[in-house]
Amino acid sequence: MAEGVVGWLILKLGDALTNEAVEHAYSFFGVEGCALKGLFREMRDVKRELESIQAFLLAAERFRGTDEATAAFVRQIRSLAYEIDDVIAECSFRLGEEADGMFLFKAVRRIRQIKIWYRLAERLRDTKASLKDAAERRGRYELKGFERGTWVTGSGSSKWRCSGSMQFKKEEDLVGVKKEKDFLLEWVKEKSDQRNMIASVLGMGGIGKTTLAAHVYSVAKDDFDTCAWITVSQRYEVDDLLRQTVREFRKNDRRKDFPEDVDVTDYRSLPDIICSYLKNKRYILVLDDVWNVNVLFDSKDTFLGGNGRIIITSRLYEVARLAPESNIIHLQPLQERDAQYLFYKEAFWKCKDMICPHKVEHWAKLFVEKCNGLPIAIVCIGRLLSFRETSYMEWEKVYRDIEMRLCHNPIMDMNIILQVSLEDLPHNIRNCFLYCCLYPENYVMQRKSLVRLWVAEGFVENIGQGTLEEMAEDYLTELIHRCLLVVVKRNDSGCVCEVQMHDILRVLALSKAHEENFGSVYNPLKTDLIREARRVSTESGDIAQVAENAPHLRSLLIFQNSFTSASLRSLSSINKLLSVLNLQDSSIKQLPKEVFDLFNLRFLGLRRTNIASLPRSVGRLKNLLVLDAWKCKIMKLPAEVTKLRKLTHLIITAKPVLSSLQFEPSVGVPAPTNICSLMSLQTLLLMEASAEVVRCIGALVELRTFRISEVQGCHCKNLFEAISNMTHLTRLGIQAADEQEMVHLNALQPPPFLQKLFLLGALSKESLPDFFSSLGNLKNITFLRLVRSSLDKDTFSCLKGLQWLVKLQLYDAYSGNTMLFTAESFPNLRVLKIRGGPHLKEIKIERGAMMSLVDLKLLRCPQLKMLPDGIEHLITLEELTLDHTAEELVERVRWRNEMSISHVQRVYVGSIRNGELAFERII
Repeated sequence: MAEGVVGWLILKLGDALTNEAVEHAYSFFGVEGCALKGLFREMRDVKRELESIQAFLLAAERFRGTDEATAAFVRQIRSLAYEIDDVIAECSFRLGEEADGMFLFKAVRRIRQIKIWYRLAERLRDTKASLKDAAERRGRYELKGFERGTWVTGSGSSKWRCSGSMQFKKEEDLVGVKKEKDFLLEWVKEKSDQRNMIASVLGMGGIGKTTLAAHVYSVAKDDFDTCAWITVSQRYEVDDLLRQTVREFRKNDRRKDFPEDVDVTDYRSLPDIICSYLKNKRYILVLDDVWNVNVLFDSKDTFLGGNGRIIITSRLYEVARLAPESNIIHLQPLQERDAQYLFYKEAFWKCKDMICPHKVEHWAKLFVEKCNGLPIAIVCIGRLLSFRETSYMEWEKVYRDIEMRLCHNPIMDMNIILQVSLEDLPHNIRNCFLYCCLYPENYVMQRKSLVRLWVAEGFVENIGQGTLEEMAEDYLTELIHRCLLVVVKRNDSGCVCEVQMHDILRVLALSKAHEENFGSVYNPLKTDLIREARRVSTESGDIAQVAENAPHLRSLLIFQNSFTSASLRSLSSINKLLSVLNLQDSSIKQLPKEVFDLFNLRFLGLRRTNIASLPRSVGRLKNLLVLDAWKCKIMKLPAEVTKLRKLTHLIITAKPVLSSLQFEPSVGVPAPTNICSLMSLQTLLLMEASAEVVRCIGALVELRTFRISEVQGCHCKNLFEAISNMTHLTRLGIQAADEQEMVHLNALQPPPFLQKLFLLGALSKESLPDFFSSLGNLKNITFLRLVRSSLDKDTFSCLKGLQWLVKLQLYDAYSGNTMLFTAESFPNLRVLKIRGGPHLKEIKIERGAMMSLVDLKLLRCPQLKMLPDGIEHLITLEELTLDHTAEELVERVRWRNEMSISHVQRVYVGSIRNGELAFERII
């Protein structure tokens, strides 16, 4: 996949030749200016050479596995591309030193810089010559069966949007395993005893073990007191498994009585803690992808004494035998009929009846036969073909390519099938996919963070009028549709929030990434594996060792690792050309000064760390695009932040530590003077308002997400006029300074693409009708949260025009005693959460109101003695939660004396236990 490296490098060269660093370079006079001009001239020549060779690579890549000459050529191009990247990185770093003034007016160092420019230019000339030699030799290569145009890989990103994705727990994903599913569900419901606590699902990789177990787990977990899903890696550690189990049981505990003071670092005490907790509880535990029988033997005293159900999935028979023989489900490849149905379901999902056209029936049959009933292979090939033209010739091309790779191997090699799907990706999306394998096994990746990293890495091509992040989201959608990433969570509007990579795909991607020096996962016992890697991720080990063993390191991703400032200082001193440093969830408290010498840094991730301050030297990171300090301890930003003119995402928030009974929004920081000079910002949160800020904030016209706190009444006019200039804004949050401040919405004209709105503070009553009327005209608005808004019956009626709203949250926002939902109001609302209504005594729902409501939460409304009048009209309602309502209402619901909610599938009531709010499912 050298074309992936080349395509990425062309983007980097283009960026290097167009940014202000070039203007800075040409501003030098005399010998240095001449040297720099020569260097950038070489960059332009190399860029043209790479563009010429890229088209050939797109076609030649498919022969790399069958033609050794082509494979050698691809390896050579990749190596030369990395050499060019080294030159670009060093050039950018040296220009950063110049801009920082480190060499200004110092003659000896100035001469040294001139020598560097000439050296880099000479290096580029040598590389360019090597590229040309390789291109000339290419003509002497005989590509087996190669004719230009016989194979066209994906050349662009599909722009159609995702309306659904392969979710392991969905009923429709279970093909050909009805008998096995029914057995497991029946077994789960039976009374537990220690001789019948375990069931196992056995089968080869990709056969559907996880799919089956996940469906049963999803269906049955609500009937248990607690539940946990643990994916066990091949190199598992017992203490890590127990820690994860503690986290899962605590998170899913329906009674919320898991001890909160458990020290997960003291793993020796965890077995007894877990065992004691499970003693009188029904629980379900899934141990997914187990490779060693010791997984259970090492912890059997922890679980086997309880009243639970344990499901194990494994590829090994000896592991499956941990269950009684009668409870072993051995999944076999799908029968022909089921395999064909699954193939049609994936290949023709765009067709109404998923019927195979007659013109490709022959090839469809051959594809199904070739997959030998392996679901993951069927899904990948089917999804691959769903993006191709449905013609005899096109399907024949795909089949012949697979046939060529299999040659003489009678057994279907799943990696080959998956590799074909991978190679069909456009080079930029392929780089994004490979990047995902650097995350830990079964890691849940956050969409926003992931796309920002892709942009910082330079993988995203700037085409069209959207931002790079918006283009990256299209890449993510395509990866989901091709089954290369799995959706874990969507928000109430259906937008993807979290994704995950299947472990089989991750193994393939890691192999590719390592083979091509794209990236590697650090293993302290195998440091040689990162020697040539450009990107490294680590969960353990000393990062100083990473620095010493990865001389070409450009990106470091750290996942919940403990390391010292000294280690980070060593890393920053050795790997000066780093462009991505993600320290999220680490225990670091202070950044060493050497971090701020990383002039190429584009992404600095401090999310959920203990960093409490940033030094003035942060202003030296002139190439920084993302500064993410979400939920850190930073309470003030240095003024030098405003020197970061390329910054697109500035995220600084702290979350107050409160009990679960209280709601407090995130805490912001005072905005540095001249914050409005950061004209490239797309995300700005959370800044405190001031007279200066609200006057000039309208200059930030590229903002997509903006939240501001400490807003006073005197700020409203200027602030809202400024917001009206933010025509791209999709998420807006406005927090009043205190309960006495009144937010006047008269001057606020909602931005046309607004999707989510968060208002905290008392709202001026006379401004509400016009404001909510204009808000109701926006078809994109799906989420509204009102906090301490002092709404009454009349002002609440202003909200009924928000017909596109999907989620409405009212936190201490309603001061009236009666709340009315009129007929036909909120037709698309799926989630309604009312939290805090001290005077609310009655809720009326007229027939035809909220006809799409799925989830209703009524919390902290102590005067509410009756269920909403008309709740029986909410035929779509699936879940009802009550907390701190009148005790007589809770008792009637608990004893099922409320027939108006007989159609509701799940009902929860809350109570206080040990000072914490706990919910109990009663229906």
